[in-house]
Amino acid sequence: MKRIITPTITLFITILLLSPLTITATTITQPTQHNTSTKIITTPTPLQGNQKIETILNQIDENLLETCLTPLVDYAPRWTGTYGCEQSAQYIHNYFQQQGLQAHYQNWTALGNEYHRRLFTSQNVIGTIPGTNTTSNKIIIFNAHYDTVRLTPGANDDGSGTAAVLAAAYALSQFEFEHTIKLIGFSGEEVGLLGSHAYAQEAYHHNDDIIVAINADMIGHATTKDGGNNMALTYTEDAQYIYDIAQNLKENHHINIQLNPGQINRDGKGWSDYHSFLEYGYETIGFWGGEHDPYMHTPLDDLNNVNFTYLTKTTKIIVSLLAYLADTHEFYPQVRIVSPQMEALYHEGRKLTPLLRDLHTIVIDDMWIWADIKYQLDPIVRAEFYYDDKLIYIDTEPPFKWYYNKLSLRTHRITIITYDKLGRQSTDFKDITFINILKNR
Repeated sequence: MKRIITPTITLFITILLLSPLTITATTITQPTQHNTSTKIITTPTPLQGNQKIETILNQIDENLLETCLTPLVDYAPRWTGTYGCEQSAQYIHNYFQQQGLQAHYQNWTALGNEYHRRLFTSQNVIGTIPGTNTTSNKIIIFNAHYDTVRLTPGANDDGSGTAAVLAAAYALSQFEFEHTIKLIGFSGEEVGLLGSHAYAQEAYHHNDDIIVAINADMIGHATTKDGGNNMALTYTEDAQYIYDIAQNLKENHHINIQLNPGQINRDGKGWSDYHSFLEYGYETIGFWGGEHDPYMHTPLDDLNNVNFTYLTKTTKIIVSLLAYLADTHEFYPQVRIVSPQMEALYHEGRKLTPLLRDLHTIVIDDMWIWADIKYQLDPIVRAEFYYDDKLIYIDTEPPFKWYYNKLSLRTHRITIITYDKLGRQSTDFKDITFINILKNR
């Protein structure tokens, strides 16, 4: 029987589509190819006693980090869209090129958050170290934001994280790795995570295979012994094993810092660029300083606010993690809801068009919910499908899917939890607006 969408439903959809939106347009310039110096190629070794990582870490010291950070402070304030921000982007781009990375800009335009209701235009800067494994498209990301609030040098927030990204480019560029490493400087963080949102959105729609996005924010301030020996590390639910790797790395490479763990709440408010990646379902790690910085967002956040001994330690733990992950083959499984996709409109299971509204998905009538599992080393034996936190279906045979056919005129949360043979679980969820008043029998 032919299905008819009533005028009421049509009006409801129209209201949804015309709701206030964030306008984000991205343009990526083509990477510039550069001749690189001779790479040091070593075979990946076990976590204990990895000489390749040790050699990389020996290149990171206080002088390198101060050299990387000083030009960023000189260009301050780096308020998004200003001359100082533009010059900082050019400095980061040139630095990536000098280290032999494939460097390019991602231009974006977006509306700021509720505190900055205006249109911003700026650029992200991406430096790429391509992986040597031509059969793998896996990507490890390390990012920080180079923009500041107005009237601050932004040495710690987040010049420190950006300096760590540049130091990583210097140390890692002399080696080859199995998986691709992307080092990114984001702008627009202080006005609504705009640059990272543009990047994560495009990565999602390009189906980029991002293992994890590592974010560093304010990792250079320490004035006490306790603060100088501690660092916070937060992670999404399926990335806790990466915290365990970081713990082993700091012990094996004698990095004298205590890592204090915490899980990121995917429903929580985003306080840095990690949040843009988790909104699109990617696993992410956040590194943070061990003590409160009272000079954040003030004119006193200058070079005197940075403890370079501490920044060296925090940078080393991040770079060691990057180097290890870029060569390993042992990742925990990650489940993804691959259909329906985010930011799309579906009717009778068919994808009709992209939506104007960021992060939103609308499904009209019935729909198969499909899951895909990446990086599994052992068989997945069970997939649980939840509807508004209620277990609704269990699938024990791949491909894992569930047929949705419930009466609805509102948004519901679909959650999938999978378990492999060893009991390791992985979780993904999507908030989807279902419009289904003519339920199939």
